[in-house]
Amino acid sequence: MLGLMVIFTIAQVVCRTWFTSLSWSEEATRFLLIWSTFFGAACVYRHNGNIAITFIQDLFPSRFKTFLKILVHGICFVLFCVLCYYGFLYCGRQVRTAAVIPVKMKYIYMCLPISMIVMAIHAVVMMFEEAK
Repeated sequence: MLGLMVIFTIAQVVCRTWFTSLSWSEEATRFLLIWSTFFGAACVYRHNGNIAITFIQDLFPSRFKTFLKILVHGICFVLFCVLCYYGFLYCGRQVRTAAVIPVKMKYIYMCLPISMIVMAIHAVVMMFEEAK
């Protein structure tokens, strides 16, 4: 997705400079950025790449640390499920089409519930990994 964004942006600059401007490239780049952000967040969550404040957690013994990690992943699982539910509700209400590209906006907004499903699965897997 990021590669397509770069290609579309370069094509837009070239076409705007020497030819006729592309009407769809800005919108396509924006939609790709939205999708890559949500799926990038899922990848970062799975690999524990997100920012974490662990100084309180480090004060406790390792058995309690494990319990805290499982608890945090459980809370994240609930959050992801809630966001998925409301994401599907929001997508169901979208009937309009994008401004330039003939795509319904509900398909653009589907990145939220789909990525939340992926993140919820990651949360469950990580809870089981911590429990081992």
